[in-house]
Amino acid sequence: MSGDACPNPKQRATLAIEEEHIPRSPSSPPPFVIKEKAAVGALCVVCGDRACSHLYYGVAACHGCKCFFWRTVKSRLNYVCRYGGTCSMSTAGRNACRYCRFNRCLNVGMKMEAVKMDRKLTKRKKKEMDSDEFDEQDNYEAPDAKRAKTDHRLLVSSLLLIDKTSSDGNAKMATLHYVEPSLTNFFDEPELLDGYRTEMSYRATQQADEKSCYETERRLVTWAIDWCRQTAEIDEALTVADKICLLRAACPSLVLIELATQSVTKPATQVPLCNNTFLHVHVQPPSNSFINWKTLQSLSKWTQRELKPLSLKPKEIVLLKALLVLNPDAPGLSAEGELAVRGLRERVHSALFQLAIGPQTEPALAAARLASIILLIPQITLLGLEIIEQVRVRNTFAKRLPGGEGLLFWQLYGDIFEDTHNNFNEDYLEHSASCSPTDSQHTIDSS
Repeated sequence: MSGDACPNPKQRATLAIEEEHIPRSPSSPPPFVIKEKAAVGALCVVCGDRACSHLYYGVAACHGCKCFFWRTVKSRLNYVCRYGGTCSMSTAGRNACRYCRFNRCLNVGMKMEAVKMDRKLTKRKKKEMDSDEFDEQDNYEAPDAKRAKTDHRLLVSSLLLIDKTSSDGNAKMATLHYVEPSLTNFFDEPELLDGYRTEMSYRATQQADEKSCYETERRLVTWAIDWCRQTAEIDEALTVADKICLLRAACPSLVLIELATQSVTKPATQVPLCNNTFLHVHVQPPSNSFINWKTLQSLSKWTQRELKPLSLKPKEIVLLKALLVLNPDAPGLSAEGELAVRGLRERVHSALFQLAIGPQTEPALAAARLASIILLIPQITLLGLEIIEQVRVRNTFAKRLPGGEGLLFWQLYGDIFEDTHNNFNEDYLEHSASCSPTDSQHTIDSS
């Protein structure tokens, strides 16, 4: 019988050896104090009664003593002796003093570490905790808490799947050579972008040129569209117009957080791109790059100073991306869409909190880590505004090049003159007015 099992009351020794058959000298101690391994039919080393047919907790013991030792250790009981710990142990008087009886168990070699009643349960729970940080930590949680943890697990699993499917390639031919569908078409018919969904890889084997920048821009914007579309589809209340608003607000920061998280394991002077190329921080990027030199340097510094020390886990990264997408203040959201986005955002916040606290993390450390992760959002959003500026200026002077270069970013942000062509709201119009020429100059150029 193993040491972690409850003693069986029916288990008794089937053989007995009379004391007169045990050879011993007059000076030798009674047989029940012998600590050596006893044979079947030996006597209990604690009280001298007949021992069971197996060793228990390392010694030969009777049913009564092994159960007594098991109960004491499992329940963490403490006893007191009224006679200073000098009570004698015998078959008849073993129940008189539990303090001396337990000390006797320890003195004859019974091992407390052998009593592990919850070993199997502990191993199972440890395995589950290693595979999923949201598993239950005790058996007495309220039903609402259990439902919340189940929701967290499902939400994180969905986001991990979104991240994977958005990054995978489908090896299908492009269908946009001769047509220019709108953003609405991209959300209604995702297969229109099949040719742009190449496998995303960040091995950073060579420095990027103009062709690499063009391919990277097209792939990253397609990736951002897929991310926003699938994340928004978690709630069926969001319309296509709401999804486009979320995309416009989140695309630059979402692309930058993807590049930043991939930069963590690379040299500090490199920002890897999704086609195995990289941009060097100290080298001017190609002229058609959607990210300019200043933003490139800012992104590299932010990655090393703010992002890298956090050592974000994959689940924390996808939750952070979801928070960037689920922006209830995205310009143009409908009232129903804003409520739906706020509801989804609260679920992501709750899941991120549960992930941050962990099973053994101190509350103060968990709160500090959660705050540090949340503070990444406004920081990366500010860098995203620089991307919008760069794209709109570039679209103003080099838009609609052969091959459709810049098509996706063009439909997202337009240029500094033609915001109304893309039905931008007032916020985007005000933003463009601050960097556009005067009305008279616009009139002359237009004419």
